[in-house]
Amino acid sequence: MAQAKPTRNEQAEIVDRFLEWYRQYYRDEIGQLAQRYPQDQRSLVVEHSDLYSYDPELADDWIDHPDQFQDIAEEALRQFDLPADVPLDDAHVRMAGLGETYTVYPDEFSPTDAASEYRTVRGDVLVTTEPYSVVTTAAFECQRCGTLTRIPQSGDWQEPHECQGCDRQGPFKINYEQSAFVDGQTIQLQTPPERASGTGRTLQVFVRDDAVDQVEMGDRIAASGILHLNQQSQNGQKQGEFEPYMKGHHIAVEESNSADLDIDAETRERVEDLADGAEGEPLDVVAESFAPEVHGYADPKKALALAIVGGATQTPDLRGMFHVLLIGDPSTSKSILIGRANELAARSLAADGKGSSSAGLTSTATQGEFSDGRWTLQPGALVKASGGVLTIDELDDMPGEDRKSLLKPMADQVINVSKAGINATLSTQTAVLAASNPKYGRFDPYEPLADQFVFDSNLISRFDLVFTFRDQPEESGDREIADHMTRYRDGQVREHRGVEVPDAQAEATDQPVSDEILQAWLALAKRQPDPYFADEGVREELRDKFVTMRGMNGYDDDDEVPVTFRKLPGVERVARAIAKLEFSPVVETRHAEQAMALVGSSLQDYQKTEEGTLDADISETGESQSQKDRKQAVADTIRDLQTEGDKKGAAVGDVVDKLTDEYEESTLRHDIRQFIQTGEASEPRNGRVRYFGRL
Repeated sequence: MAQAKPTRNEQAEIVDRFLEWYRQYYRDEIGQLAQRYPQDQRSLVVEHSDLYSYDPELADDWIDHPDQFQDIAEEALRQFDLPADVPLDDAHVRMAGLGETYTVYPDEFSPTDAASEYRTVRGDVLVTTEPYSVVTTAAFECQRCGTLTRIPQSGDWQEPHECQGCDRQGPFKINYEQSAFVDGQTIQLQTPPERASGTGRTLQVFVRDDAVDQVEMGDRIAASGILHLNQQSQNGQKQGEFEPYMKGHHIAVEESNSADLDIDAETRERVEDLADGAEGEPLDVVAESFAPEVHGYADPKKALALAIVGGATQTPDLRGMFHVLLIGDPSTSKSILIGRANELAARSLAADGKGSSSAGLTSTATQGEFSDGRWTLQPGALVKASGGVLTIDELDDMPGEDRKSLLKPMADQVINVSKAGINATLSTQTAVLAASNPKYGRFDPYEPLADQFVFDSNLISRFDLVFTFRDQPEESGDREIADHMTRYRDGQVREHRGVEVPDAQAEATDQPVSDEILQAWLALAKRQPDPYFADEGVREELRDKFVTMRGMNGYDDDDEVPVTFRKLPGVERVARAIAKLEFSPVVETRHAEQAMALVGSSLQDYQKTEEGTLDADISETGESQSQKDRKQAVADTIRDLQTEGDKKGAAVGDVVDKLTDEYEESTLRHDIRQFIQTGEASEPRNGRVRYFGRL
């Protein structure tokens, strides 16, 4: 049990114990500090576990009386015998490595019980202030006699009661040149979204000197320091409420975004077996285990799981995260699938198209109590989810201007901010997984697919994989889906009540891998080192398959381009994610083949023309080349038939008759209606059209 706060007489003995600890555990580290002090290093980082191994009582006392033991530890550091005469007068001792006993999240401790104790608090960096100056010793100059009175500042502002030179009570003026300052910064720490119920509780952490500028918004960190209480006030009147804050001593940026997942040895062994193919092709096992209540959709399930893993996510200047869009009719399980991705990802945020704004997605500058009136950047969802996934449901309901704010962070994985005098680059290494309805709520089988996307082609092209979901009544297929749904739900009830599940239902309820194991698998896969091509043969195989796809429509000038080179890095990202799913250090031929198959499935789903060929223009420009050619033919025919100066225009029936040998009548009439709606043509009277051209 920890002792009471030591008396002055006891402190000398405790300093000696710290000195002996330093000699046994940190002699080399202190020697390095002396060589680098003060320009390159100003702190000695010590581990609580080391102190506990040396003297458990001393370690416990530091937890209970951190302010006093911090001073004692730094006094011992100043007294440490060094081979060279290097005074470590202003060096810091920063305690880290508290272990799980003293490590919490912002919503896991009682502010009352933990007040004045040393703790490690984990969380996500919600916002940081710009560095500011903090006075550590204020030099007060008497305006009557010029005497300087130096007063250390560590909490509330302290001023001299009277001048030490003339014994008068001022007035005093701060002499800035004779005062001592260090840099300071305020960090707002928030409970990670996957652990929080709601928005997550926050904690302000105040850091100084070399602990400043160690984190960025969106980082997941472990902040170690002393918890204090700050009395609140309202309209200048002090209140009875006290808010907790931390005087931060050590900041550790946790490299792994999934480090907080508790993955035990047994789970890890099971996952390694799964990754090695013990229960079947790993990617197929993942698809069968991903939202098993949803029948079918194997490729979209694979895509979402692989997006959680990511490709080359650790290599600088190489985008590893990739994006997936599910677009389709209502009640086709799109929201369920991206919701399950949100649950399975170790780091994730969910947004809704209706309630999301540009500022909420990227960042905004605010001026408030947190920063004492200074402007600070509040990170948006893309920044907060960096290193993980952001799911956006009902993307079609998001205003067009707000959707535009997704373009740069999705493509470049950063946001450049210049607001309120603040210039910053924020990381958005985030996989965007979105669901959307078509323009008219449901897909119209008589209209070209590209015409039914709500958003512009430049946003569509940012998604590496796009899948369409269609609700088309068909007796045998409907029966199969209904069977799966009813069997799955009844099987869940039977399992809950301990009733045997009939064999006929078992197939629907069987999940090869539980959600808990699948989450651990995806988290461990994400941590794997970035895989590279096993050899030149694999790279050439991927190259040749891509080139073959590029030439599938021919090489004539008027042939449609089936896929652009924008897709090639996407294929690589998917292939590397598949390799990581298998814990493979290299990309093998089968990984490249699976990636090409998945990308090909996506292209066949949304880049297929009415003639059945692939056309990259559908995603790149919003129209296939055949659509452009047909519309041009319609426009030319109207021009040919309308008499110059004749305001009546051409008869719609005549235009259609001229072109029905090549195109469907319904499609031609749709094009004419679209010309009128966009202002490219007018309808002088019923059944006639006059073409003007693009506005």
